[in-house]
Amino acid sequence: MSIQQFYVTTDTSIPKHQFTELLFVEDQLQAVLQKADGLIQQTCISLLQSGGKRIRPLLTLYCGMCFAPLNPLMIQAAVASELIHMASLIHDDVIDESATRRGKPTVVSQYGNHAAILTGDYLFAEAFSILSRQQLLSCMSYLVEAIQAMCYGEVTQADEQFSSSVDTEGYFSRIANKTGILLAACCQSGAILAGALSKEITLMREYGLNLGYAYQITDDILDINGDVESLGKPVGSDFVNGNITLPMLYLLDKPIYGSWLREIINMRKITDQGIQSIREALISTGCIEQAYATAIQCINNAKASLDTIPSSHNKTTLLSLADSILHRKA
Repeated sequence: MSIQQFYVTTDTSIPKHQFTELLFVEDQLQAVLQKADGLIQQTCISLLQSGGKRIRPLLTLYCGMCFAPLNPLMIQAAVASELIHMASLIHDDVIDESATRRGKPTVVSQYGNHAAILTGDYLFAEAFSILSRQQLLSCMSYLVEAIQAMCYGEVTQADEQFSSSVDTEGYFSRIANKTGILLAACCQSGAILAGALSKEITLMREYGLNLGYAYQITDDILDINGDVESLGKPVGSDFVNGNITLPMLYLLDKPIYGSWLREIINMRKITDQGIQSIREALISTGCIEQAYATAIQCINNAKASLDTIPSSHNKTTLLSLADSILHRKA
């Protein structure tokens, strides 16, 4: 089976409903968002009902349960992590002027920039209210670092739009900020609330960071090789927005193709035909397979971080979750 067929037809991700512990998180999220008033409540509930994989709460809970039974503080930290993620999605949609997410209208497309930005701010405030009220200061430090990193990653991405001077080191720094550090913070939060040792918390951070790398790389690939129905957004949006992703970086290194792609990037406006041509070049030159191989290496690194963690059902779940990143459709 080709890599193109693989991404279009295969979906072996772990269903969210298998994780009964997430029911506690869902209940808490509903309770938090129901107490909002008016339009903010409407926009928050709309976003919550639009779905989502709940990967961040999942990591918080299962990284914690590798060291101790589930406790209420882990659940509260998991809720806070999802609120932060939801807030960042809303703000991302404002920045990107996105009309849809997960196949449904975004908050910004329904209610405008003003309501969207304030809704995101409200969710951030609720997250920190939970963390401060529950005295989860250790988790707060991790999550504050993650929010700072996400902001820096967004600014960097905007600054590097349509820039052919981006290299792989800069790319990995950017996706660590945009995706990896929040996943790492979730893993650290769960571990510290379970009483894990410092070295074990560091290993969980490495697991989450590498998971984030692989998640973003597969996102890059899906933007090229996915389908609109599964993604819930237009294919090729990275090209249109001038975001230089890993497959494109690999294409820039190819003889002949590199100079051709630089010319297109430097024009700062990519037509539908240009998108199709770039897509065909990425597939025919093996850049998709090359990026996928890099994602596999990141997943192997993530799993290796768990080698010295005691064996358990929860550790097995984290290993399976890592593998599922490579096979997702959206």
